Amino acid sequence: MFEKITINHSQALDEILNARNTVRAFSPNPPEKEDIEKIIRAGLTAPFASFPAAGKTDFRKFFVMPSTSPMMEKVENIIDDRLPKLESQLEEDVGPIPFVQAIKQTNSIGFGQLLNNAPYLIIAGERKGIPAIASESLSYCMQTMWLKAVSLKIGFRPVTFVMHLKLGDDDEFCKLLDISSREYALDSCVLGYPADAFKPRPVNYPDFDSNVKWLE
Repeated sequence: MFEKITINHSQALDEILNARNTVRAFSPNPPEKEDIEKIIRAGLTAPFASFPAAGKTDFRKFFVMPSTSPMMEKVENIIDDRLPKLESQLEEDVGPIPFVQAIKQTNSIGFGQLLNNAPYLIIAGERKGIPAIASESLSYCMQTMWLKAVSLKIGFRPVTFVMHLKLGDDDEFCKLLDISSREYALDSCVLGYPADAFKPRPVNYPDFDSNVKWLE
C-alpha cells in the first residue's frame, strides 16, 4: 500500500499544504483543459460514504462551466434570485454576522462579480443516502481537489453558496444539471491561475503547543 511512498513525497505534501490558500482574484488566462481534468480526477478519488455508494457508479458527479458559457449565465441568474431569501432568513435567525454581511455584499454586486474572473466554476454532486453524510464526502472531495490544484499551481476558491442555498433540492437548478432534485447534495469551487497582483490573506492557524494534548 505504501511501498512507493518516500520521505520526499511527505516533504512535497508539506510544501503543498503550506502553499494552499484561497484565491480571490484570477488571471484572464485559463488553465489547460487537461489540468482541470486532473483536478476533477483527484476529486473522484476522494473518500466517500460506502453505504450510499454501494453498487452505484454515479454516486459522485461533476459539472464544469467556463465563465463565458451560456450555462454559467443561467447558474448566476438562479443564484442571484435565491440569495436575497437566504440573506433574509439568516439575518432573522442569527443577526448581521460576517457571513450574512458577505451574502449582502454578493447580493449587491451579483454572484458573477463575486467570482472575480475565475475561468471555471466546478459543481460537485454527492448522492444522498443513509448515513446522511453527503456533505462530509463533498468536503473530502473539495479538499482533495484543492491540494491537486495547488500541485499544478492553479488557484482554488471554495464557493459555498451552492451548498448553503441547498441547490441540490432546487427543481429549477437540478433541471439545468440534468439530475433529479433532492438526489444529490451539491457544493462548488472556482479554478484558475491567480492574478499577478493577488496576495493571499494572512492566516492565523491554531498554535500547536497550546491546542494539542496527548492523552495517555
